[in-house]
Amino acid sequence: MDTMEAETATLYDLLGRHWTAEAPVTDAAFAEDGVAFALADGALAIAPLTDIEPPQDRCRIALDGGRTTISPRRKPVPPLTKVVVSDAPLHLASIGTSGFGASDHSRLLSVSASGVTRLIADHGSPIDLVAPVQTGGILAASGGSVIFYDANGDVGWLQERAGGNASALAVSRDRRRFAIGVGIRLLVRAFGARPEPTASFELGPISKLAWSPDGTWLAASVVGTGVVLVRLADARIVRISSYPGSTSSLSWSVNARVLATSGAYRMIAWDISSLRDDSERPISLSTGRARSVLVETADMHPEGRLIAAGYADGMVVVARIGESDELLVRPPGRGAIHALRWSPDGKHLAFGTNNGEAAIVTFPSQIFK
Repeated sequence: MDTMEAETATLYDLLGRHWTAEAPVTDAAFAEDGVAFALADGALAIAPLTDIEPPQDRCRIALDGGRTTISPRRKPVPPLTKVVVSDAPLHLASIGTSGFGASDHSRLLSVSASGVTRLIADHGSPIDLVAPVQTGGILAASGGSVIFYDANGDVGWLQERAGGNASALAVSRDRRRFAIGVGIRLLVRAFGARPEPTASFELGPISKLAWSPDGTWLAASVVGTGVVLVRLADARIVRISSYPGSTSSLSWSVNARVLATSGAYRMIAWDISSLRDDSERPISLSTGRARSVLVETADMHPEGRLIAAGYADGMVVVARIGESDELLVRPPGRGAIHALRWSPDGKHLAFGTNNGEAAIVTFPSQIFK
């Protein structure tokens, strides 16, 4: 990975746009023309995805040696658009290519990248969670029911009594099934109004779920246990314990071979393809460098060869899977990273801190050559 040189500015300053959001950033989501940051005070802070001074326009390659340099910005970064959605922390997900779904207690709202807000539905009971659907739309769990809304916000179907209060929710990429954490159980149900019989596994309290892209495995973050893998075809369960912290991030490579997780003193990448019938756990691929602070959040690049990680001390790095070399994106300091996400095209990395800094870093194509 190229480090790109500049005389007076850091890589974070040169490639990134950053703002003070005035409240801790708890989540981030991408749309085609914007990035929404969920704030702990119930607001959304929305930034345009397009950079008026993109890094690639400021790159220069020297003819005598090919060294790449990048010049600082000349114009100020446009401010965030702040939208007050709720008076409490909200749930956020992309609802389609052009907007976001956000919860306000029992209400589900659609918010455009320009900040226009529209009521989708009032469930009458608190919304536990929302989850994006790969082909557009959003899934909402509320009052023991699960409702699918399409990209226009119209109800696609309703499953009543799909489970109790949801602690985790995820939709398979092929949109055939969804998984929900209820109490100590993992429930798997068909995506539609008339579900097939429910598959149920007692794993413990589940805080996060992630389907492998091929639908073979479900990864679950289980409170006090670590990561649990469930292979649905034969109900095989693989438990991966010994995490020093909570595994709040579960991110799969596009080929479903590698699972990246947070919760340790370095990026943890599990080679799921190494699992055999007699294996107790997959092989760990040493990625990045070990440190004395925990990885709070991690996300796999859409092409599946890079992992971005945010640390408790505010540092953000990017590393190739299985390699120790890292690209320092944001130096330590100024708050822990509690939200971090790649854009669907892999050109942008959005993240936010617990002291209210929101950022989008845009990478020129040559930086990961």
